[in-house]
Amino acid sequence: MDELMAGFVTSADTGNEDLVIASRAALSEYCEKSQENLDRVCAALVRNLNNRQGQDRVVVPTLEIIAFMFYVGAFRRCTEIDYKNLCLLVQKSGYKTGNVRKLEACIKVYGGITGIAIHSDRTPLRTATLEERRAQGITEARKRLGALMMHPWPRVRSLVIDELWGLVSAEDGDAAERLKGVDWGKAEKGPIKALVEELTPPSATA
Repeated sequence: MDELMAGFVTSADTGNEDLVIASRAALSEYCEKSQENLDRVCAALVRNLNNRQGQDRVVVPTLEIIAFMFYVGAFRRCTEIDYKNLCLLVQKSGYKTGNVRKLEACIKVYGGITGIAIHSDRTPLRTATLEERRAQGITEARKRLGALMMHPWPRVRSLVIDELWGLVSAEDGDAAERLKGVDWGKAEKGPIKALVEELTPPSATA
């Protein structure tokens, strides 16, 4: 399954538009057929993220497909994911990279993990340890979004704001309003730091 997914993600992310749509539809259909199928796909994607570090042609589309699966509500229904480990793998993927597309994919995955907390349809994980690691992963993902708000590239900060908007607008209308009216790509460190402290829990900014 790992090798299959390593090849498949390219078609599902970087092919022509029709191929991308068809590939993602086929993946969604396969995952909907059974919990076993869903768990198999999610586990393979995470393993590839671990085993293919440094291979951007696999890592970037893998991140994008994980983000897509969060977006359609599939990934959070997996029962065997170590979310804390997933966060660490995403962080490793984006560490000191100059690839903006990779950073964008990392931001999307962090957003997907953070968003687990606001969805009631998440599936119980197989063990209490994994449940604990999921809670840790949610905190870590939010922490990483906060850290990326301090990124020196305005484009990256703007991408984080876009992701945060999708998250906070669903749970905190006041916070969402405070994201508007500011060009966060050009904002000074003071307002950025204040925003990070507001949108991340105390344990995440420690």
